[in-house]
Amino acid sequence: MLQVLCRRRVDVQRVTEDRANWEEFIMNISQPCQSMVIGCRFGADDYECARMFYPIVTDEGLCCVFNMLHPRFMYKSSASFSQRNMTLPKDFQAVNWHAELGYRRGQYPGSLLYPRPAQGTGESLGLSLTLDVQADAYYCSSSSSIGFKVALHSPNESPNVRETGVLLAPGMETKLRIDPAKIRTENHLRRVHRKYRRCLFRNELKLRWFAHYTQRNCAAECLSRLLLLHCGCVSFYMPRLHRNDSICSVGQRKCVERIRLGTIEAMESCLDECLPSCFDLTFNTITYSTKISHDGFDVTNPNVSLNFTDAYVERSIAVVNMYFKDQTYRASKQTEFIGFSDFLSNVGGLMGLFLGFSFLSIAECVYFALIRPCRTCSELRQQQPTTAAIHARANRVFGAGNINYISPSKWFQTELARPRGLNYNYNRHPA
Repeated sequence: MLQVLCRRRVDVQRVTEDRANWEEFIMNISQPCQSMVIGCRFGADDYECARMFYPIVTDEGLCCVFNMLHPRFMYKSSASFSQRNMTLPKDFQAVNWHAELGYRRGQYPGSLLYPRPAQGTGESLGLSLTLDVQADAYYCSSSSSIGFKVALHSPNESPNVRETGVLLAPGMETKLRIDPAKIRTENHLRRVHRKYRRCLFRNELKLRWFAHYTQRNCAAECLSRLLLLHCGCVSFYMPRLHRNDSICSVGQRKCVERIRLGTIEAMESCLDECLPSCFDLTFNTITYSTKISHDGFDVTNPNVSLNFTDAYVERSIAVVNMYFKDQTYRASKQTEFIGFSDFLSNVGGLMGLFLGFSFLSIAECVYFALIRPCRTCSELRQQQPTTAAIHARANRVFGAGNINYISPSKWFQTELARPRGLNYNYNRHPA
């Protein structure tokens, strides 16, 4: 069982059928939280670490979790072995937190809520931990190094430490600057089918083991169903969908790894079913590390009561500071691409394009299309007789022959020679 936890090669032929309790075995051989987290400070206040952290069995073995939902709000059925006896201190009140609902203000006056809300921004008001890896007590490691793994996740989802954990090296001080990212969705999108909006609200899909729906929780249950289908068991850290689900033994390790790593098509079907949450909260981190100063370590860490040598600090002690960098953060809001008001405005724009700027344009269209052509035709009909009369008169005056025009000088001479009192037609050509 230790070789399986350490990811070493196991001779399956020499393994007999084991019925041991994996969770109890991991709890007995692992480093307890009170010896792992030897100093903790949250919101500029020093706390007893045993009051802030409690153990949980994950895919990396035993981990110490902070600010996760209480098991009675996290799971529908019985919780894991490590969480069954979890009790909060007297001053703390467990709440059913969700990214869609958040905290209900004023519901728990005078109590310290758990999960704890952030006290502020910056390193001074963040979470500062002093960790003791106890390198001399190591038997093996699940990675190629010794130290710690830190995974930041939403309080209402199961952690995925093996795949998403950040390494913390002993002898180093690490700062994790957290940048939260939240997705919100308009409530009226519930009327839109999930196939088109591609997200799920908290009460649209009920899980069998987890009380809260998240994409990570849904994928964990989907993987458990695949293992039950192909191997007939589930891993010790996976959800128990049925009360009689058996835990995979050491001899079934190859089947478990083959399903976990090789069923890409099957996991794609799980992702089609497990859509993202319409209200989701993720934490992006930027990591900075530097070596711990040996001189004066007890002065800068007064909450650590143990006396460590410089060599022990360099080999086994790690300091980590986690904090939010800004007072506010930007949330992404999902809404419909074209709403009812947008539709009306588009229809109104098209109607305005076809009808013009006002209804008076309709009268103009009728005038230019019907009335004006009729009036033009009527005027042309009235002008035709007048034109014919003018031509007839011209023929009578000028005759049918050619018209001879007289120059101005000749006309002037003729006009002087014309006797007065006589009606002389000077424009007419003599026959």
